[in-house]
Amino acid sequence: MQRKYTKTYHIIFDAFGVNKKLLGDGKFVLNLLLEIPPILDMKILSGPNLVQDYDTGHEGFSGFEIIDFSHVSIHTFVDTQEAFIDIFSCKPFDYEKVRKYLYKILKIAPKQVETLEVKYPWE
Repeated sequence: MQRKYTKTYHIIFDAFGVNKKLLGDGKFVLNLLLEIPPILDMKILSGPNLVQDYDTGHEGFSGFEIIDFSHVSIHTFVDTQEAFIDIFSCKPFDYEKVRKYLYKILKIAPKQVETLEVKYPWE
């Protein structure tokens, strides 16, 4: 029996040189998680869950939420000024709209970001 795959939408957004104050601010990171689903035209089903990491050299936050078509996750690292954001969905969403929001909220330029729109072989 041949497997039937679902069309999926996946963007990985890795930002560098982000302001340390933003990355170390739990309210800021939580707000980011709360604002992404409406941009995707989706609802939060569970979460967001946010955990602060106090390990020396790894200070920052990890956050995760389940949205009605999959998930959003974020990991911030204050010392290295990095934010790693992952959005996965079975419902189409506007990658460019998400990128513009993240550039604005993180106060960074596109040259400070590695982004990947994952393409699967069955799509």
